[in-house]
Amino acid sequence: MPTKSTIYDKIPYESNPFRQSHPDRLSSIASLFGLGTPALDDCRVLELGCSMGNNLLPIAQRYPGARCLGIDSSKHQIEVANQSLKALQFENIEFRCADILDLDDDIGEFDYIISHGVFSWVPEPVQDKLLQLCRQLLSPTGVAYISYNTYPGWHMRGIIRDMMLYRGTRFSDPGTKLEQAKALVKFVAEAAHGEDSPYRQYLQGELEQLTRMQDYYVHHEHLEEHNTPIYFHQFVDRLAQNRLRFLGEAKFASMVASNFNVDIARTLHNIGAHDLVQMEQYMDFIRCRYFRESIVCHQDIVPDRNISPLVVEAFYLGSDAVVQGEDWSLAHDSLVTFSSRSGSQIQCRSPVTKLALLRMRELWPLPVAFEELLAHVVSASTEKGYRVEEASVREFLAREMFSLLASGAIEWSVADTPLTIEVADKPLATPLARLQADHGPRVTTLRSEVQLLDELTRNTLRFLDGAHDASGIVDELLELFRGGELVMQRGKDESEITDEDEIRKLLAREVERILPRLARQALLQRTE
Repeated sequence: MPTKSTIYDKIPYESNPFRQSHPDRLSSIASLFGLGTPALDDCRVLELGCSMGNNLLPIAQRYPGARCLGIDSSKHQIEVANQSLKALQFENIEFRCADILDLDDDIGEFDYIISHGVFSWVPEPVQDKLLQLCRQLLSPTGVAYISYNTYPGWHMRGIIRDMMLYRGTRFSDPGTKLEQAKALVKFVAEAAHGEDSPYRQYLQGELEQLTRMQDYYVHHEHLEEHNTPIYFHQFVDRLAQNRLRFLGEAKFASMVASNFNVDIARTLHNIGAHDLVQMEQYMDFIRCRYFRESIVCHQDIVPDRNISPLVVEAFYLGSDAVVQGEDWSLAHDSLVTFSSRSGSQIQCRSPVTKLALLRMRELWPLPVAFEELLAHVVSASTEKGYRVEEASVREFLAREMFSLLASGAIEWSVADTPLTIEVADKPLATPLARLQADHGPRVTTLRSEVQLLDELTRNTLRFLDGAHDASGIVDELLELFRGGELVMQRGKDESEITDEDEIRKLLAREVERILPRLARQALLQRTE
C-alpha cells in the first residue's frame, strides 16, 4: 500500500547512529538479568522508524551474517537510505517505505527490534500497533528497544511546546513557524517577572537548550502534531496489555538507586525495593525525568533481578578515564581520582582498581576482556612489588568493575569489536565511514557514534581502504590539492601554500599525525 507524504518528507529528521539501541548494548543489558539473547553474528534486526538508515547500516556492517530490515513512512528518507545502500552494496539489509499500521507478521521474526523517536510522536493507534508488532515479531528470547518522552519532566517541557505551538499555528511556512515560535520563547524568558524567579530561570534554561538544538530537531520535538509523553508506570501497563515485560533501561546506571546519596537511596529502598515499577517511577519523580530508552521482552520471560557482581567475568570492559594530577601513587594509602570525558569521576585506593583503570585507558577505545584485564592486573601488581593471589584478585576486581559499571563510570559489552588502535601499513576504515567522508565531516565510528572531522582528516579517511600505505595516501591528497579540492595553509599567517614539494612534506607529517588519532577515534578496523 503506498504511503502518504509525511512531515518527514518536507523536514527530514537527521539520521544518526544511536549506540544505546545497538544489539550489542541490548544483549549486554539482557545478560545482566540472566537472559540468553540470540547470538549477534547472525541475528535478525528490525528498525521501525529507521529514517535514512544511519542507525541500521552500522549494525549490518558490523554483523555481515545478520539480516536487517528498516521501515520508515517517509518516502524521501527511505530513498536516501537506499542510495547509501546502493553505494555500499551490503547484501544483508533492506529498507522499505511503509506505514507501521500496514505491517504484519509476514515480514518475519526478529531477535532485536529498535524503535527510536517514534512512540511518543505518533497517534495512540500507531503506538498500540508498535507494541503489538513487538509481541508478534520478537523471537522467544529477543528484546526490543523503545524510546519515548516521559513525565514528570515533560510537564515542564510541555510549557515550552504549548507556547511554541500557540505561536507557530499562525504561520504556514515551516521555517517562519520555527523562527517565530523560538522568538516567542525568547521574549517570554526575557519578560518573565522577577529576575531570579524559578519560572524565569526555567525559561532561560530551556531557551539555552533550544539555541543548541538543530532546527529539524526543534521542529519535530516541539511543533509536531503529536508528542504524547507518558508516565513510566503507564508505559509498563501498556506493555502488559500486549503481553510484554519491561526488562531494563539502555543506560543501566539510571536503574541503580545507590547512585543517589545515602539518605535518598535508603528511602527509595524502603518504599520501592520490592516493586521495580514503583522504584523506577519514584526515581523518575526525583530526577524530573523527561526521556526514557526502555528495553522490553516477552511477558513470559522472568529476569533475575539479583545480579551477581561476578557477571562481569563474561564481559569486555572499557573506560577512557584519565588519572588526575601528576603526584599520585599505586599505594593503598593514596586516594587517586580518575575522570572520564562523560564527566564521571572515580576515586579509588586499591592498586588493583588503579591498574585496571590505567590498562583500560591505555587500550581505549578498544574494550578488554575481563580475563585479559585480570591477567594484566596480576602481572603488573607482581612487577610493582605487591603480593597478590589470582583467586582473591579475581573476586575483588569483579566487584570493583561491577560497582563502576553500575555507576555508569565504565562501559561493558558481551562481544569483542573489530576496531584497532594499531595503525597498519595499509590502514582500513569501514566502507560506511569512507562513504560518509566523501560527502561531509560527519562519520560513524566502529562504536556507532558520530565523529566530526576537519577537512584534511576527512579527506585522509576517504583513502583508508586497505590498499593505500601512508605514501599512497599522501599521493591521493596531493591529487586533491592539484584539483583544487584541498587547500593547504601555513599555520602562523594562514597564507596559502602553493609549492608542491612543501605540500608533500606537510601532508606526510599531517598523515603521520592523523592516522593514530583516527585509531583512537574508533575509525580504524582490524585488517586480518
